[in-house]
Amino acid sequence: MANSPTFPHKPTAGAGRSWPILFPLIVFSVVIAFVLFVVCSGGFMMVSGTQFHPAGFRIRRFVALRLPVVGTQAGRTSYTDETPKLSQLLVKRGWISKAPLQTPEDEWDLIELDREWRGIPSNLTDYLRDENSRVDLYAWSEANPLLAGMLWSEVEHAAKLKLYWMAPELIDKMVDFSRRKPLDKSLSKEDRSLLAQINLTSYLLSVYQKTEDGAKAAGETQLAADCRKQIERLSSVGVVIPEMTVNPAKSDQPKPKTTQKPTTKKSTTSPSEVQESSN
Repeated sequence: MANSPTFPHKPTAGAGRSWPILFPLIVFSVVIAFVLFVVCSGGFMMVSGTQFHPAGFRIRRFVALRLPVVGTQAGRTSYTDETPKLSQLLVKRGWISKAPLQTPEDEWDLIELDREWRGIPSNLTDYLRDENSRVDLYAWSEANPLLAGMLWSEVEHAAKLKLYWMAPELIDKMVDFSRRKPLDKSLSKEDRSLLAQINLTSYLLSVYQKTEDGAKAAGETQLAADCRKQIERLSSVGVVIPEMTVNPAKSDQPKPKTTQKPTTKKSTTSPSEVQESSN
């Protein structure tokens, strides 16, 4: 008996159409699962903080969104400039350098993160933002331009080396010097600035020498070399005294021309003849 011919299996209705139907369901399920994951884990984690740049004493705030658990950043980081008015004054008077138009990200130092963690730059930024000072440093700087010029230029040198811990002592020393009544009342502001120059130079030489020794012991060769450069600079010319300028906002006289580099006034008085400013 001959075998009956076989015929192909007749396809059922809707065969081959299951994938177009399942694909949207899969995508929808993934989206729902992701949303539930974000909601259950507390939503997107917002990271915020502030950063400091030594050039121009700039401060900026940043805000970024990160996915919980995995920590991946979602979107771009937004920045808001929060440079205090004191920093702007120091740049305007030429006591610190101007900020460049563009600054690499690795040149910014972290001040605080989520208002909980605080970094070393806060030793300086708290003073710039008038959060940790006994006096109004903006008003003090305007009233004592010679002392302020010496102070802030040296603070900038220390900040560029990330030696922010030096700022409070430097500021306190100069403020205390300005408040102390001179023994010789006939001394002019220029004469007193010479005494402040000698005191501040002596103090900085001592601090940089100790920092260099500590850096060598810790194997931080770059910091040791940077401190040596500061020691050589201070041993050569000392702290620079800025030229006296007239504030046009408080005087009808025109503002005199000044050079980019402040002149250095040498004193014939030796450091041993001057009482240390800390006394």
